[in-house]
Amino acid sequence: MTVIDIRIQRITQLYDSLDPSPLHEKTLSHAVKNYIVDCAGEYGLDEPLRLVLHVPAPIREYEAEITRAIHAHFQAQHAQCRRRYRRRVRQGMRLLFTGLAVLATTLLARALLVNPGNSKVLIAISEGLLIIGWVAMWRPIEVLLFERAENHQNMALFERLSQIGVEFAPEETAVDPGDKSGETSDLRAPGLLP
Repeated sequence: MTVIDIRIQRITQLYDSLDPSPLHEKTLSHAVKNYIVDCAGEYGLDEPLRLVLHVPAPIREYEAEITRAIHAHFQAQHAQCRRRYRRRVRQGMRLLFTGLAVLATTLLARALLVNPGNSKVLIAISEGLLIIGWVAMWRPIEVLLFERAENHQNMALFERLSQIGVEFAPEETAVDPGDKSGETSDLRAPGLLP
């Protein structure tokens, strides 16, 4: 089982400070989200994951809310990724029809230049038309083939993270309640970051 460790000193380090939602519905901060996604993305989809939050003892009373917020955040990311994918597929289909129309037009124009003979200008025009036709197909192929695989990987990752096991490891660190410095400066994996 792969363990993703995060150490926080204040509960505000976990959340986006601009999100006014209740604690269990808050959006994770970009630093926390990116760290979790980057760590989880290093492992295969069949590798079990566990998130361990190293927190001061007073934060443990919010375990249920924090766990729900983490799961809800990645469920929302999964849903957003799915919506973007559907929008991109619709856009890709429109691009495909446009690309096919351009390709057909350039191939037809090229066919009208049948047997360009020895004229270098006609040969250049004929080859240019062929290149234009295939370049028009580049974007639909990218959207419908290559981005599709990337989107499916992202959706699978967010789905895994929406169900990740979350554990809390209390730490015996004294926190100065008046310390307002560095909202995410204490975010680090034990043994990985100074």
